[in-house]
Amino acid sequence: MFNAQSCAFITQSWPVQAGHEYYPMKLSTLALVFAATAGSLLAVETGDTYEKVIEEKGAPSTKMEAGGTTVLKYPDMTIKLKEGKVVGIKGADGGAPAGVPKPSAPAAAAGRWTTDYAAALRQAKAEKKKVFLFFTGSDWCGWCKKLDREILGTSDFKGYAGSNLVLVKLDFPRGVPQSAQLKAANQKLAQQYGIEGFPTIIVLNSEGKNVGQIGYMDGGPKPFIAALKKL
Repeated sequence: MFNAQSCAFITQSWPVQAGHEYYPMKLSTLALVFAATAGSLLAVETGDTYEKVIEEKGAPSTKMEAGGTTVLKYPDMTIKLKEGKVVGIKGADGGAPAGVPKPSAPAAAAGRWTTDYAAALRQAKAEKKKVFLFFTGSDWCGWCKKLDREILGTSDFKGYAGSNLVLVKLDFPRGVPQSAQLKAANQKLAQQYGIEGFPTIIVLNSEGKNVGQIGYMDGGPKPFIAALKKL
């Protein structure tokens, strides 16, 4: 929604309106190519029971037990269990075996910004946090700079964000270089969420559902944080 506290941009399909600063974007169709993976993925994961491991892998080459710890050795991996549940999986070379997903690193450390939307969704789900999508024109939009300076850059907001939010910056600069991949990803998200002006903030819950939208607010970080808590 256009308002006096935003810097607007348009695509080829949106009408030009007077009194706003515009950011032209070229629409393009993004094609996703999926490659089939040969062979089936191993289904053994941390937390699986002993029975699940045997069901998926069959009988081990060797089995060692000591106290509450069990180690199952297979030709391609070694599986360690404690109290009947998997706590570790190693490949024959000591690393993660093929087909077993490695734990993914967080999209960003607490209170830090990321540009990786998909990783932010995964992190928010794992950490039970909300996703804070900040659509901005960082080097040309005056209201974006004001929001950053008066709210997002403050210690109050950073403290709240560190415990409650995964911060995603979706930037549309005019003078800052960006990769073609990042530009395309940001454009796609702007279309997905119907962004018409900057700054716009979309808030998602930990399951990725859109729960609200806000922009710049007078009064500094406290009323802004209060509004976030209501979403």
